[in-house]
Amino acid sequence: MEGKYSEKLESGGDLIVSASEWYVQYYFPGPDMRYNGTFFEIKGTEIDDYIKAYEKNFDKYIEIKNTVPDNGNFEVRGEKNMTIRIGLWEGVCLCYYHMPISTKEELDKLIADYQYAKQRAKALQLLLSSL
Repeated sequence: MEGKYSEKLESGGDLIVSASEWYVQYYFPGPDMRYNGTFFEIKGTEIDDYIKAYEKNFDKYIEIKNTVPDNGNFEVRGEKNMTIRIGLWEGVCLCYYHMPISTKEELDKLIADYQYAKQRAKALQLLLSSL
């Protein structure tokens, strides 16, 4: 049996670490009690890919936002299957309409959180493997 450590991240996800792997897990509740929630997991080996995807998708979001008329709605899939939305739930969404990022400050905060998760996971894996 392998022990796991869990820590809440600023982005709302949980950092889950074991001696052999780590990941960031999000839980997005359904819109009301009739619907189940959705779990979304970013493996530690993919975190850099998600950071790059967020940066590229955010650039695309800004480009699209400047071309879509006011009060217009638009949606397109970006890298890592993220959703880029204009209108309702506007921004770069990690999964469907969840966790929209629509400002550079939000993007920078999320990337910093993922960088923290990488450093923290590495330190925790060293500790867990020595137990």
